[in-house]
Amino acid sequence: MKKKLLAVAAAGALTAATAVPALALENEFHGMFRLFGTVANYGQSNSSTGATSGSTLTAPELADNAPTRNFVEQRARLMYIAKANDDLKLVTHFEIDSRWGDSSYTNGRNVGGAIGADTVDIETKNVYLDFNIPSTPMNFKVGIQPFIDSYGGIFVNADIAGAQAIAKYAGFTNTLGFFRFTEAVGTLPGKADRDLFVADVKYDITKDIKLGGSYYLMHSDLVVTPGVGNPNAYTHMVGLNSSMKFDPVTLNVFGLYQFGDNPGPISSSNTGNAINTPATRNSKVDAYALGATAKAKLGPGTLKLAGIYVSGEQQTPAGAAGKDTGAFQAVAGESNFFAADMYILLRNKYNINSDRALVHTVSNVTGGFIGYDANITSKLFANVNVGAAWAAQVTNKGTASEPDSNYLGTELNAEVGYRLFDNMTASVLGAYVILGDFYQKTKGGTDNNFDDPYRASLMLNYAF
Repeated sequence: MKKKLLAVAAAGALTAATAVPALALENEFHGMFRLFGTVANYGQSNSSTGATSGSTLTAPELADNAPTRNFVEQRARLMYIAKANDDLKLVTHFEIDSRWGDSSYTNGRNVGGAIGADTVDIETKNVYLDFNIPSTPMNFKVGIQPFIDSYGGIFVNADIAGAQAIAKYAGFTNTLGFFRFTEAVGTLPGKADRDLFVADVKYDITKDIKLGGSYYLMHSDLVVTPGVGNPNAYTHMVGLNSSMKFDPVTLNVFGLYQFGDNPGPISSSNTGNAINTPATRNSKVDAYALGATAKAKLGPGTLKLAGIYVSGEQQTPAGAAGKDTGAFQAVAGESNFFAADMYILLRNKYNINSDRALVHTVSNVTGGFIGYDANITSKLFANVNVGAAWAAQVTNKGTASEPDSNYLGTELNAEVGYRLFDNMTASVLGAYVILGDFYQKTKGGTDNNFDDPYRASLMLNYAF
């Protein structure tokens, strides 16, 4: 009897073991590690606020006789993907940041680099399901996920909780999306929120020519004080974009127009902030952004061109006392134009936590940029970039604080790197900005004599 029971148990175990592969997951691990050692003379505080849409003398903390500082930062990103089959996977993405010497034995993000370490500091960037509906062209992404607009990220490029439905068929790629930016503190869930609705379409006319169009709706019923402010703000955005390849040149052109209620300061992370404060109540927005990028193979590398115009506002503050505003409303701290390849004028593509930029949020700026990326050998590479920028509108118009010029400055930067391994590089980077009179002088005769900002960095970058 015992032998029969053992035989039955063994057969059952064997049956279960053979069934496991049908339920097994395919595990994928990806990630990166970046180490930045930097010497710089700007960004003396711990702020990362932009400058061109407000006061002329704000971040990145410019100064006369600015002291040189040095610091080392590191960032690790870890991605785990649990793939059930070709139509279903769970994507998770985590991040660990610190600056050497910041703090230890504590809890929080972007810390843990001081002696002793031992800090609870892991951040969750993404957790979302990515699945297809079998026998249909439909794909869904549901959860906290990365989202970048169809305009180079000048409106928003961030990780946001939401859902996207994407359909690809007959040359079309259609996207419908819903994202929840913020819920007000101290209210019932869903009572007062800031939401973004997305409708995006792209069409491949040929394999080399693609056209697209978008409609974005930002809605908020957040208010600071009950009965004060507009409890229903609707900001509309419509845009067109295109990508065209005429060998060896690839050209991208886009335009985005905003109208409707003035949303005030938009943030994807500051929970509870009002989208329409009393100062902007009942005001309207009438703003736009234009941009173009071009790349062409030239010699051993690639020649790059880029330009943007993002509208601004003369009033201070914009939209004050219920007045309308012409300032483009980007998501504060979560917008960028990485195609410019700047390090100080605009946010840089390698930024970690001490990221500083004269234009940190893309608004009220006109700029032109040119660069060249060269592969000198199979191991050695280099790139050089030059860019100039102006404020679309000077602030404090008609007062003694009005800047003497809308010229922000000109940046020169370069990077030389070496591929130590197929997936690891070591680079030396440098950037210098010749400051314009937007920062240096005012109509009232103030001469700030700020030092031109500069930075030099040594970077190790490993991706897997």
